[in-house]
Amino acid sequence: MKELFRFLGGVAGLAVKRLSRKKSAPSPPAKTINVDSDRVQAAPPALTLPKPPAAKRRKRALVVGVDFGTSTTKVVWNDAREDAFEVFRWNDSKGINSALLPSTISIVDGLLYFGQQSAHASARWIRSIKLCMLCARNNKICQCQSDIAKNGLVRLSERTEQIPVDLLAALFLAWVFRRVEESLAKRFATEDLTIVWNVGCPMDHLDAAKSKEAWEQVVGTAMELRQNASNPATLTALDQAAKVFANLFVPFEAERNYAVQPEGLAAVKSFLESPRDAESSKCYAIVDVGAGTTEVSFFFNGLIMSEGGITRPSYLSDSTEAIGGGKIDTELSKVWGCTPDEARTQKESGRKSLPNLDTIREITSQYHRTCMWILKESKLKAPSDKHFDLFVIGGSGRLAKLRAAVEGEPLAGGFRRDQTRVLKPPKSLRARQEFAGDYDLLATACGLASSPVGWEYYPRKDVKGMDAGVVRIRIDPDEWYPK
Repeated sequence: MKELFRFLGGVAGLAVKRLSRKKSAPSPPAKTINVDSDRVQAAPPALTLPKPPAAKRRKRALVVGVDFGTSTTKVVWNDAREDAFEVFRWNDSKGINSALLPSTISIVDGLLYFGQQSAHASARWIRSIKLCMLCARNNKICQCQSDIAKNGLVRLSERTEQIPVDLLAALFLAWVFRRVEESLAKRFATEDLTIVWNVGCPMDHLDAAKSKEAWEQVVGTAMELRQNASNPATLTALDQAAKVFANLFVPFEAERNYAVQPEGLAAVKSFLESPRDAESSKCYAIVDVGAGTTEVSFFFNGLIMSEGGITRPSYLSDSTEAIGGGKIDTELSKVWGCTPDEARTQKESGRKSLPNLDTIREITSQYHRTCMWILKESKLKAPSDKHFDLFVIGGSGRLAKLRAAVEGEPLAGGFRRDQTRVLKPPKSLRARQEFAGDYDLLATACGLASSPVGWEYYPRKDVKGMDAGVVRIRIDPDEWYPK
């Protein structure tokens, strides 16, 4: 295109030079017009040269994965043209600290501060927006640990009515969307961007709890508010959020550029993007233990069934429970006689040995139950198919006692763990070495960014039981999942 512009510019310049060198012919007498006996001479017409066409803007498509976590929010975006992933940085620091935005809100003097805890004496703090949202949907698990929030409702002295935490979550996500969108628009200022947003939420892939619509309402409201989002925001922004939330009709997925996706499915997608050695079809389990929720996914990656030569991952079973690191901290605080914050600090330092915890038993029980669904529905029958590799990811998944408990949990029906593996970042992740050691914290965001709306996989209800003796075909790992 640049060469075309140079060519058109050269032609125009050459025409001007030739016109200037050509001897002018005698001009005809100037036309005169009589106006009240005054003689007015008309000017000759101006010479107009053709202008070169305006440069066409290139188009670029990006998929942005937003892991709206209990403790922190992580964002990874994928450039479809270059097939490259990049971690969004919230600050100028290096490594994982640059990628973590605390999922918190501080209220100071009538202003809402997102992603930071204020040291101001009058500050009121919501430690985890997402945890409060989970409390609103199940009051039995309330762990808000805040004097202004309980069961998903927030009480502010400036307001007489209680505020649903969903509105605060919408304002938080609206600012996240605006910050990311402005950064990408600045980076690709000369191009027309098409952005698809995938937001991870705690639900199984079949949405058994029927929570998807509620999460879509929050994300849709945030999308509507993002153009005017600010940090800090005034309390009057809550009124606008309430108005949009009440009147929003979420379009069908095919008619919008954002989607709510299960976090467990995102972890599977992250695995499919990770570099792996060539191997035959195999079963895998991913246990993602966050601060507020735990997702367990069992899937078979290989030829359970094929469609036109395309092989897709097949979901065998998955589950989501509102248990995680936050509940472990609360339990430890009671055992050690300290606050949950102090318990978390001591837990992470490793200076104290951990007692046997009910929360860890609940997580291993969830892991066991999720596997039992495969047996109940007879998804796998061949003994060799019941050998699986295990991945334990997430911030709370780093706890050695928890990992040992999951690895040692006996599973029924002939299921056997071959090995526990580390999830590796995609080869196309920019600054890969910088984040490799902490990729377990970014895996969900990366999985969300790996594909636009409409992932292709076989849901559990479509996976038929595989009989023993089926011949496995060794395939190229790059063809395990269609791009």
